[in-house]
Amino acid sequence: MTEQEEPAVSGAEDDVLAPLRDRLDAGDEQILGLIAQRMETCLEIARLKAEHGIPMMQPSRVGLVVGRARRFAADHGLPEEYLGDLFERIVAETCVQEDVLMAKLGEGSDR
Repeated sequence: MTEQEEPAVSGAEDDVLAPLRDRLDAGDEQILGLIAQRMETCLEIARLKAEHGIPMMQPSRVGLVVGRARRFAADHGLPEEYLGDLFERIVAETCVQEDVLMAKLGEGSDR
C-alpha cells in the first residue's frame, strides 16, 4: 500500500472515524511544522556556532533535551522510552544537519 492509498473502509466506518482522523491529521501537520521549525532554529544555532568557533556537539544539552522529553512523557502518562527515543532521533538528525552546514560554512571561510 502506498502512502496515498487508504485501506478499504465502509461508508459507515468512515463516517464514524472521519472526525477523529481529521483531528489526527491536523495534529500531525502541527507536529511536522514544529519539527521543521525546530530544525531551522538548530541550523541558525549552527551558523552562530561556526561564526564563534563553538563546538557543534554539546552533550550536556543533548542530555537536557532528551531528559526533558522523558519527564514530559512520565508526567503525561506516556512511556518515557517512547518520547526519549523520539527525541534522541530528532537530536541525532539535527546534529547531522548541523555538521553538514558547519562544514559548508567552514569551506566558505577558507576561500
